[in-house]
Amino acid sequence: MSIFEKGCLVQLSVSIWGGRIKLPSSALQVDADPALIRATKFLVDRECLKPVERVRNEARGHLYEKTLPFPIPGVLFIPKDLIGRIDEKLKNYQADFKEQAEAFSKNYDFFMQGARLRLNSLYDPDDYPADIRSKFSFSWRFLMLDAPGRSGVLTPEIYEREQEKFQKTIEEFHELAGATLRTRFAEMVDHVVDRLSGEKKVFRDSLIENIRTFLSDFSQLNINDDTALESQVNRCRAILEGVDPRTLRSDEGFRNEVAKKMGKVREQLDAMMIARPKRKIRIPDANGLEKGAATRSPGIRAAAGQDGAQHVQDGTPDITETAESTHREAVA
Repeated sequence: MSIFEKGCLVQLSVSIWGGRIKLPSSALQVDADPALIRATKFLVDRECLKPVERVRNEARGHLYEKTLPFPIPGVLFIPKDLIGRIDEKLKNYQADFKEQAEAFSKNYDFFMQGARLRLNSLYDPDDYPADIRSKFSFSWRFLMLDAPGRSGVLTPEIYEREQEKFQKTIEEFHELAGATLRTRFAEMVDHVVDRLSGEKKVFRDSLIENIRTFLSDFSQLNINDDTALESQVNRCRAILEGVDPRTLRSDEGFRNEVAKKMGKVREQLDAMMIARPKRKIRIPDANGLEKGAATRSPGIRAAAGQDGAQHVQDGTPDITETAESTHREAVA
């Protein structure tokens, strides 16, 4: 079965006005070579952009949890049974993003006035875009990937080369998907064992809720039919069946029992993994989702997505994100 019978790719693009510029060397009054000095001027108080940045980061985080990395920067793989749910969730994030962006735009003049008072001689009205609303956008599209066909456009030599690239891309995806799923689960189990073991530690309900979400989505994300991992997932599901975070906090004996059982799961996971690879196929920043140079890939075409059907044949669509892109490290 083709991997694209099990799901498709998604690309999330989010733009946010940076609200800062590099200061010119002439503005730096220091006894040093200006070529070795860099300084940034913030055009508005950073707190003003926090609401819209929050929505972006939450959207990235949700997408991370429901997808698998794909070896093309800027795109992720979604299992088909999760596509509808993710699309609806992104619509909600888009509406929230629009509301926060419009609130910022409405107060833009006020923010500029505050910056003028604080920046004094460094204030320059030309630093501020006139149409600030156009600096904010939130969109996504779904994509499919095909090997190039014998259309007559490609020479036989190029066609064979692109076919080989396509196969290597799919093989790399399977490796990434398997490693990511094992790593994500292992890190969650590690965190649960750490918080429940030894002296009583503070933990949030999300400690249990996050791993339960993973357990719920596992059958869709397990595109490689990893039976060894599935066995440990089922074992973890049985351990956490009916477990209430409040009981874990109040009943030390019960907490230690759950920690011990989860420790056994961790031992099995450690035995399964020689090394735990970090999720490098991502585009995160400190808040959200590593940028990479766009690579040329055979036969990407856009499937019917949020903005309607799009088609790109025998080439690569623009998969670089407008601001910072979409992925983050697993954080419980």
